[in-house]
Amino acid sequence: MAELTRGTARGLGSAGLVLGGAALFGTVGTAEVLGPVVPATGLAAARLLLTAMLLVAVALTAGHGRAVLACLRRSPTWWAGLGQAFFNLCFLAAMRQAGVAVGTLVAIGATPVLTGLLTRQVSPRWLAATGVAVAGLALLVAGQASGTATFRPSALGILLALGASASYATYIIAGNAAVARGLATTPYLAAAFAVSAVLTVPFLPGEAGFLARPSAWLLVGYLAVVPTVAAYSLFNRGLRGVRSATASTLGLLEPVVAAVLAVLVIGERLGAVAVAGAALILLGLVLVVRSAARMTQSPRVRAPLP
Repeated sequence: MAELTRGTARGLGSAGLVLGGAALFGTVGTAEVLGPVVPATGLAAARLLLTAMLLVAVALTAGHGRAVLACLRRSPTWWAGLGQAFFNLCFLAAMRQAGVAVGTLVAIGATPVLTGLLTRQVSPRWLAATGVAVAGLALLVAGQASGTATFRPSALGILLALGASASYATYIIAGNAAVARGLATTPYLAAAFAVSAVLTVPFLPGEAGFLARPSAWLLVGYLAVVPTVAAYSLFNRGLRGVRSATASTLGLLEPVVAAVLAVLVIGERLGAVAVAGAALILLGLVLVVRSAARMTQSPRVRAPLP
């Protein structure tokens, strides 16, 4: 009984950490709306570069310099860095080619499905919870998109959104693989984001002019510290107690938080369809959390990474 109680507490605590990270992810859209108009690719590159610098500084200050180098010799770090870099590039491009509504639905909604299939962590309970949450996401996106100009998504846009989804699924799976290999969170994140920064920094020089404005630095600083450093620190620590497929479904809290902030901060309105969608997402998350609470053993399964 005591072991069962500890397993339940571990599952709930880890799910809470993942949800906390997802909630911080949901602040990105509001920050971009309130901030200055900047080139999306340049913003992504600057965000990842500053994030890597901060995480490496934290790791070195904590005496984890050798651990960072050790992480760079492990494959999950490189898979995570590649996943994070391509997610940022594909997602931003998908927003322009497929539109915000369709791009968000495909990129975020497909992630739990791809993660479950890639890791084979598929159960009837997970399928039911994820199905409810993804259906809610579709309603939320449809409700938010109603009343706006019609945007005809291109085939390239859909492919880019799927690329973003696959990239983020790769990042999540790599996180579970890092846990299974005993990599500590702080040096692992520092190494992984250093890889993603190196991959995206070539996009920065051509668009770096926006950094001449102090307001742009405030935006980049916020995006690096809150929805990246803080959010991924919570998210990856949560991966120590939940499976990849579960974490990807819990990540669907992000669009709910984004929608709530759009109403409270920006002044947008949500119709009945969008509200119903948000409620379905929350119901799906409750089902997933209840499933995580029943776990009595660490979910360190073999991840499909070399």
